[in-house]
Amino acid sequence: MVDEQAKKVDHLKVVPEETTTPEEILTEEEKKTLEEEEAEFRALRRDVPGAKGASDAGMLTISVGKQPSPKNVFYRTHPKYRPVFAMVNVEVGMDHHFIAVMPNMVEPLANIGIAVADHTLYLILTELGGLRIIPVRGQNAEGEQNEWDRTKEQALIKGIDGWHRMYADMPNGAFMAFPAPVGTKGEPKWPDIRDARITRLAFKAKGRLIDRTDHILVKKWDGRAKA
Repeated sequence: MVDEQAKKVDHLKVVPEETTTPEEILTEEEKKTLEEEEAEFRALRRDVPGAKGASDAGMLTISVGKQPSPKNVFYRTHPKYRPVFAMVNVEVGMDHHFIAVMPNMVEPLANIGIAVADHTLYLILTELGGLRIIPVRGQNAEGEQNEWDRTKEQALIKGIDGWHRMYADMPNGAFMAFPAPVGTKGEPKWPDIRDARITRLAFKAKGRLIDRTDHILVKKWDGRAKA
């Protein structure tokens, strides 16, 4: 009986656990895309020489705007996503579009009278599940910051630790943050998505990244675009 049990045990082999990383299951084309996104994100950043994200995610829609949308919606602010990009604010009708600018295009734009300004990007998640990037213009060359921008940034930072609603205090020329009652909305569920992917979905995928002289906006500004 003991011999039979020994034989059974002898047939049991320990199979080494196979481990695979996300990079190992990607196709070569997918790897190339991720590398391009990371290189693009590092090149755009004005605050650090480079940055790495977490893991990739599926298709998402990420809007970009001056304030949380729709108006008076409660939001939370991502605690870590806070890159600084050079940007141009373009007015299209009643809307304002934030256009990201690659470092190599800052001087060519300046040569045709288009000035860029550094903006800190904040990622918010609304109570409706919408993702939105809100750029906040930084200090100027004299170290001064517009009061609307300064108070908007304060309101966004408050959203890191709790749900808030942003509104404009017109008499005082400032943004304010109204907190939601504690425990009424639960914790935000952030998507598992890399910073570089967020940037591409919000800007390049929508044609809002100026990275070359033949970009449609550059052609419009320097007169090459047909009327």
